[in-house]
Amino acid sequence: MLIEYSLIFNEMLRHVPELGVERTFMNLGAESGPQNPDWVRGLTLYEIYVRAFSGQGTFNGVTERLPELKRLGVDAIWLMPIYPIGKDHRKGTLGSPYAIRDYFNVNPEYGSKQDFKRLVEQAHALNMRVLIDMVPNHVAPDFVGLQSQPHLIKRDAQGQPLRKVQDWTDIADLDYGKKETREFMAKVMKFWIEAFDVDGYRCDVAGLVPLDFWQWVIPQLRKIKPDFYLLAEWESPRLHRVGFNSTYDWSTLRLLRNVLNGEVGAELLADWILTKTAIYPQNSLPLRFLENHDLPRSRRTFQDERLFAALTFIFSLHGIPLIYNGQEIGAEKTPSLFEKDTIRNEENDERIATTIKQLIKLRKDVNSLSLAQYSFNRDTLAEGLLMFTKEDIGVAINLTAQTKQVDLNWAGNVEKVLFNSQRNKITKASETLNAYQGLIFKIGRAE
Repeated sequence: MLIEYSLIFNEMLRHVPELGVERTFMNLGAESGPQNPDWVRGLTLYEIYVRAFSGQGTFNGVTERLPELKRLGVDAIWLMPIYPIGKDHRKGTLGSPYAIRDYFNVNPEYGSKQDFKRLVEQAHALNMRVLIDMVPNHVAPDFVGLQSQPHLIKRDAQGQPLRKVQDWTDIADLDYGKKETREFMAKVMKFWIEAFDVDGYRCDVAGLVPLDFWQWVIPQLRKIKPDFYLLAEWESPRLHRVGFNSTYDWSTLRLLRNVLNGEVGAELLADWILTKTAIYPQNSLPLRFLENHDLPRSRRTFQDERLFAALTFIFSLHGIPLIYNGQEIGAEKTPSLFEKDTIRNEENDERIATTIKQLIKLRKDVNSLSLAQYSFNRDTLAEGLLMFTKEDIGVAINLTAQTKQVDLNWAGNVEKVLFNSQRNKITKASETLNAYQGLIFKIGRAE
């Protein structure tokens, strides 16, 4: 079946209102994008809000729990911004970590530079990678650099700071129309690689920063560290063209939610997976998530068995799955960005924890799950059954509240069930899938 990519793109946009999702169709599928580091193969990324992650709310609190994350299967962590926070127009008591007061220091609330360096060193000793949040679009109004370089931020005719997003009242936008701003931010980005040996950046609202800046600065970063990984908080193939390995995937998450809620058919979800795979540069690694610090907890968004269907789904797609701290224990409350709001680790949901651990391991062990190759069973989509194969792996997910008869042998002989999101035993190829049940299985060649 031939898919008209532009039509599917436009249909997707009707259902996806999120800021940061590309609104103009473009097909960059003939381009390769940057070469991805070897260490991202089979990777699951774990996001940490240092303030909320432990009772201490410090770097040392993270370092102490690195072995625990390693046992979960995590090989890379992303720390939300670690810089000192502005005081002018601060939100809440402690302020947002995205209101940067000083790019060259760490938030004293979290500890010292030595504490952070030790965190990175201990992670590397465990063969774990460390990403930090880079916030290149804006700074706090009392950013220390403005004392000597007031021209770094955008100002109106009266000299007052400007910002693109009016609700972000605790920040001012940097002015990338000035060469000095670009050179300053390049210095910032090089600093954390050279001084602390970080392995990558998650770049906040990367699409609000000019593309030509990224095209200019990224080669400089990879000259220092060739296997440096870059994740953009934005959803556009343009960013892969200028050097990003990964971009956010709000669109697929939104469509999945709509399908599970009965608002959209599974056909559009399958067609969008194929479309996005085809029109993005070939090495693109979309960030797949059910929650992050900007979203409600997945346990609230995906009720009951829907959560396990959704987890099966994101770990079956190519790209990089993301777990936000506390998601792996079934936390229901998203920590406040502006207050001390510690994740209650004692409230551990064993089933969720076991499921996520199983999926992280499966992702590492089964290379086919990371492939950007999908062969859908289109006969089942109208029934709400998402079934596809990737080489020797089959995936079947019931996205409805009804039990469904399925033929798991449609693309080859089922050799072994590798993952079952529910506890019933699957013993034969022709099965009944319960409501919101997901399977991942190994297949042989069809006879």
